[in-house]
Amino acid sequence: MSVGEWAAIIAAVAWAVLVLVLVVVSLGMFRVLDTTRELIDGIRQETVPLLGEVRTSVITMNKNLEHSDDLLVSVGNVTRTVERISGLVDQFVSTPLIKAISYGHGAQQALRAFRERSSR
Repeated sequence: MSVGEWAAIIAAVAWAVLVLVLVVVSLGMFRVLDTTRELIDGIRQETVPLLGEVRTSVITMNKNLEHSDDLLVSVGNVTRTVERISGLVDQFVSTPLIKAISYGHGAQQALRAFRERSSR
């Protein structure tokens, strides 16, 4: 065998080893990609129903917030009504009551003064 033939055999063996290494690396990459695909599919299967539940929760919360807004408006209306009633009570009860107490006190003072004059 000549040197050229030995060089061709060495080159063929090196090429075969290179191809074998590339096949092993490709198989490893295929396994990694397959595992990654399975992982992504699992995440997708868990995420899609979760997003549906989140959407339902957000819709429910929005309805509850709208209901809370209505309650706050009602509470505001009740507060204004109570303020008006309080003003009316003050106007129609407190003022005459103060006047009656004042007249009573004045009458008591007048009666005392009258008794003092008559006792002299």
